[in-house]
Formats: sequence, C-alpha cells, structure tokens
Amino acid sequence: MEILLQEWLSIKGLILFTIGLLAAIIGVLFGAAGFILMPSLLLVGIPIHTTVAVNKFATGISALSNVVSFVIKGRLSLKKYFSFMIVSSLGGVLGALFAILLSEQIMNVVACISLIFAFMMVLRSNKWIVKDVKKTEEQRINKLVPFAISMYDGGFGPGSALMNITYFLKKQHHYLKAVELTRMISLSSCTGAFLFYYFTGIVNWGIAIPVSLGSIAGSFLGLKIIPHIQTKWIQIILPIIFLFLIVQVVTDLIQ
Repeated sequence: MEILLQEWLSIKGLILFTIGLLAAIIGVLFGAAGFILMPSLLLVGIPIHTTVAVNKFATGISALSNVVSFVIKGRLSLKKYFSFMIVSSLGGVLGALFAILLSEQIMNVVACISLIFAFMMVLRSNKWIVKDVKKTEEQRINKLVPFAISMYDGGFGPGSALMNITYFLKKQHHYLKAVELTRMISLSSCTGAFLFYYFTGIVNWGIAIPVSLGSIAGSFLGLKIIPHIQTKWIQIILPIIFLFLIVQVVTDLIQ
C-alpha cells in the first residue's frame, strides 16, 4: 500500500492525474475522453490492454460521479432507464471479451469503420442539435444502438460517448439531456467491461487510481462548463473531434 501511495504522489502519478483530468473534461463536453486518455497512456508506455482497462475504470468512475449528481438533482431517473443500463453493461462485457480474443489490428479496423460511419452521421447532424427543448418532441430510443455502441466501448472506446451523444441528438434530445444519458450508458458499459478486465487480471491499480482521481475532478469541471457551451460550437467541434479520432486510428493501422 505504501509503495502504491508513493507511486501516486510521484511525477508519474501527477502526469497520470493530469491525463485523467483533461480526458474527463473533453469526455463530459464532447464525448471523446478516449481521444486524450488512450493515446496519452500509450505514449507514457502503458500496454494496450492495460490502457483499455484503465480507460474503462477511469471513465466509469468519472461517469459515476456525474450520474450520482444527476440523480440527486432529480435530472435523471435510474428506474426509468434501468433496462438501458443492463443492456449497456452486457454490451460492455461482450466488447471486453472480443478485445481479449481479437488482435489489436482487427480492433483498430473495427474502430476505424465505426468512427467513419459515425462521422458521416455527425456531418448530417446539425439539424438534430436542439436549440429549444420545449419546441421539440423527444423520439423513442432503440436499445439496440446503445448496446452496439457499448460493445465497441467495452473493447476499444474512443468516440463511443460521442456516438451516443450524436444518437440522442438525432432523437431530438436537448444537448444537456444527451450528455446525461450518455454518462449513464458510459457508466454501465465501463462497469461491465472493467469487471471483465479485472477478473482476467489486466488492471494495474498503480495506474488506474491517479487517472481516476483526475477523471473525477475533470468530470465536475466539465459539468460546470456545459451550460456555457453554445449550439454553434457543438456543430463545429463534434465533426472535428471525430475527424481527429479517425486520423488517430488510421495512423495506428498503417504503422
């Protein structure tokens, strides 16, 4: 325990905390925490499967802090969306299983195809971003879409929350509501995936704890920033983030 504490308080621990902080802020605002978290962890020498496991733990803890806040404030009903949480958890477990069975190159191919498809959807999504929630009627959510995204999230991750946000915007949910539902689904898929990684012995707590502490701090900072985000910023930033994600994955494929 003493060794772990020294590691968390070291320069490496500070770097990991900062990575978690920045990733969570980006994740809450635009659903692209993996764009910061996974490349950064790989850059400091963390193995790919350990990186994925840490990503699930940190993102799950960050999402949990947000979901608890939403529930306490009465903005999110877990009873109403309980079935979505179960479906998303199962998706996360299956995604983690595939990640173990499939090679890193195949996972990158799957990620690239998924991101390109989602990017095309985002390019058409300006009309889905609701300016006034009172003037729109929310459409019914299909459980199959969150399940499929949760599978991708459990096995790889980058862009999964952004896919969920885009889907909820398409269903005429207000941006803040889309973020709330996305955090709930992220919590579920990350929990399922993390438990799978934990029981397979992949989790490294010396890395997971400082990253997660940063994620908790970043998630609350992100929520403070959301009310100041303007619709036109979302319309511009979402496609740009997706494009960067695609470039990142394609780069990994050709290396």
